[in-house]
Amino acid sequence: MNPFNYISIAEGDNFYDRKEETKRIVDTLQGGNNMVLFAPRRYGKTSLVFRAMKQLEQSGISCVYLDLMPVYSLESFAELYLQALYRKQTSFERFIQMVSALKNIRPKMTFDEFGKPEFGIEFAETKVSPATIADILELPEKMAQDGRRIVVVMDEFQEIRKLSKFGLEALMRSKIQLQHHANYLFLGSKTHIIQDMFMDKNRPFYNSAITLQISTLPERETIAFITSRFTTSGIRISEDLCRYLIARVENIPYYIQLLSAEIWQYMVGELHDVTKDIIDNCFLRVVELKSDYYFERTDRLSVLQKRLLIALTQSGDNIYSGDYIRRYRLVGASSLQKAVAVLLDEGIIDRNEATYTFCDPFYKQYIYNYASQRNASERN
Repeated sequence: MNPFNYISIAEGDNFYDRKEETKRIVDTLQGGNNMVLFAPRRYGKTSLVFRAMKQLEQSGISCVYLDLMPVYSLESFAELYLQALYRKQTSFERFIQMVSALKNIRPKMTFDEFGKPEFGIEFAETKVSPATIADILELPEKMAQDGRRIVVVMDEFQEIRKLSKFGLEALMRSKIQLQHHANYLFLGSKTHIIQDMFMDKNRPFYNSAITLQISTLPERETIAFITSRFTTSGIRISEDLCRYLIARVENIPYYIQLLSAEIWQYMVGELHDVTKDIIDNCFLRVVELKSDYYFERTDRLSVLQKRLLIALTQSGDNIYSGDYIRRYRLVGASSLQKAVAVLLDEGIIDRNEATYTFCDPFYKQYIYNYASQRNASERN
């Protein structure tokens, strides 16, 4: 079995050593405070939080987890939230009673093919009102008052901006700040958006949670992780080549696992020493395997967005300067700002202060290859 896992949430021996971050999350929530945790996608936020949730559960705190990425309406938010709360209810009758009291919502119980009960809801009207959402947001506190304390974990929290026309952000803040038995952990992968939500004094969640930014992993621990996994299969890799592998994927945990898994697949049972050429070839092999997906993603972009991505393979600094715009033929600053906004929203690029980078190092290589092929065809 491949010792590098990049498919599922990392657990046990597959979990990178983030003891300090785990302790800070647990201590903050046990202390009755709310927290916002952010980092670009693939940094291992969810695995880290699941580790912290396990420790919180062991301490007697019930953890409710919901991923807000699929949310597109108040109805979808209501159903997602209620299903997450149902999975943690300790009194079925009391929970059904609380849901039944919600305006325009009726609980619905069905059974799967194995006879296991499944919870769902029906809407008495086609639309759920903000007032009903306000009542739903009070349920964690009511459930916690009935039993043990609750921590609600909202993954991809920045997605509630899709419902900004309903004032959901302000509504959530108004309800959460009054709760004393329920605490909240907000996760965000679009760092520029989640930072604005909690650090802009004009936003409802300003200064409402303790902030924790997840950075890349310490090099020493990452090298130890990689070498130990290869060693179990009789494969040797030097520390210098570990550093090269890590740098190739910009020290992003998910992509370290992905590239290492590809190298292991290429070498196992045949070769015993990792080389630089093997790392490079396997890196390009991953790009090739993902090329259909990358082609479709690139094909949907505008000409200006493609030009910007090509420029970002060279540099992500001072992109609004006149020199940068002229060098890469990016038209004007106004149009460029719109292109940047789309790429940020799509999760293709990320912003760290004034520097813009690719979220996916393999896609960066694909764009670099795309630009090289286009330049070659233009010369011919």
